[in-house]
Amino acid sequence: MVTSKIKKIIITLGLFTAVCFGFAATTDLSMRFLDKAEAAFEEDNIEEAYKYVNQALAVAKDESSQANVLYFAQTVYSEKLNRLLNNYDELSFIELQTNLEKYPKIENSKIKKLIRQIESTVASNQKAEDLARQEKQFNKMLESQKEATDASTKAIREQIEASNKNQAEFKESFEHGFSNLGNAFKESAAETKRSTKVLALSIIGIALLILIIVALITIVVRKGFKAQQVQQEQYVQAFKMLAANQSQTNRIMLGGITDLYGSNPTMRIAGSSTWAPAQALPDVEFSEEDEEELKQLAIKCEEIGAKIDAATGRKNNSKNVSELVYKLSMALGLPQGMSMLYFCAAMIYDAGFLGIDPELLSATNLTDEQKEAIKEHVNLAEKHLEFVPKKFWEVFEDAAMKHHENMDGTGYPNGLKGDEIPQIARLIRVAESFVSLSSKRNYRETMDKETAIAKLREQPQFYDPTVVDVLEQIV
Repeated sequence: MVTSKIKKIIITLGLFTAVCFGFAATTDLSMRFLDKAEAAFEEDNIEEAYKYVNQALAVAKDESSQANVLYFAQTVYSEKLNRLLNNYDELSFIELQTNLEKYPKIENSKIKKLIRQIESTVASNQKAEDLARQEKQFNKMLESQKEATDASTKAIREQIEASNKNQAEFKESFEHGFSNLGNAFKESAAETKRSTKVLALSIIGIALLILIIVALITIVVRKGFKAQQVQQEQYVQAFKMLAANQSQTNRIMLGGITDLYGSNPTMRIAGSSTWAPAQALPDVEFSEEDEEELKQLAIKCEEIGAKIDAATGRKNNSKNVSELVYKLSMALGLPQGMSMLYFCAAMIYDAGFLGIDPELLSATNLTDEQKEAIKEHVNLAEKHLEFVPKKFWEVFEDAAMKHHENMDGTGYPNGLKGDEIPQIARLIRVAESFVSLSSKRNYRETMDKETAIAKLREQPQFYDPTVVDVLEQIV
């Protein structure tokens, strides 16, 4: 009996020792893969580092080794996404997303943001390819129309040439017949010496023949002239139809472009600015291509801005705020391209409201809890900004998330103060409040411009005084 118990104890201890050795071996293998990954990363061999860190993830068992591997995996995955952003490879991107589904703890806010930017870039490239394909189809259609027009023109010309030929043949026949008639007349004149009656009959016959010929000529000429007029009208109508079709096609292809430059000359004045710059796209020069891209971006922003106004019940708020931000930017001396970018961002600065319960937005009396829920709109805008090109992303993000920051640091969500607040956020803060004070609301009447500006000037702890000064000059 005792011997049997001793055997069981020995077997149990052996199994426990084997498990411990196996676990230790697995942990050691995980750390060796992690060391290889770190060495490859230091040598800037991201693909090797990515391979080894995935192998380390696969064999990591205890919480300590998993934590070490996960922390380094986030660094490797972020760097790999950065490289995919610059040099996109669809298969590598799909593989990385599959691994993120397999190891969801790797994913953090930075990785999510990079993935969104890559997806946005891919979508933009696809859109450009679609536009190129549409342009190619459009050119092909124009060529087909041109070929059809050329064929129609050729047929009309052939008809005109045939008509002219028939008229020439008839004229030649008439002249030949008239010549024969003259000869006959001479012969008849000789016969008149013999018979006055025959002469009279001949004269009458000749007169009748001439009248018939003249009538025939008149009928044929009128008919030919009328046919020629009909052919010319058909020719002109064909070209008018072609021109109308081409004009309509051009309008469809080009669409309506929002006039960001405007017709007001005061909006073009941009002198030197002493306004402290925020950290938003420093030293960026906007080319003609960038400005054209911004015009197209403005069209999309106008669509979303209309949805935001419909959700919040503020008629034309997005349009009024964005136009005022544009005027303020130009008056403060910001470049034309930057002012256009601020215009677009200000159009959808409240995009987070699209993620708030509509009933909550239409409520009149709010509890403290409901007010806090509405404040969350600054954190709900990201998914509505996915169409924004990556090079403009930071400005749109600042506009959507930081337009409720105050100059004294009492705002939300981050409590930024002074020059820590980006330019676009400070501009929207002033523009939005001025538009609100100047517009009728359910809870108060409108203010005149002077009263509204005075109200803003009384609160320098909330609004940038420099922006308020410029606002007073331009409204």
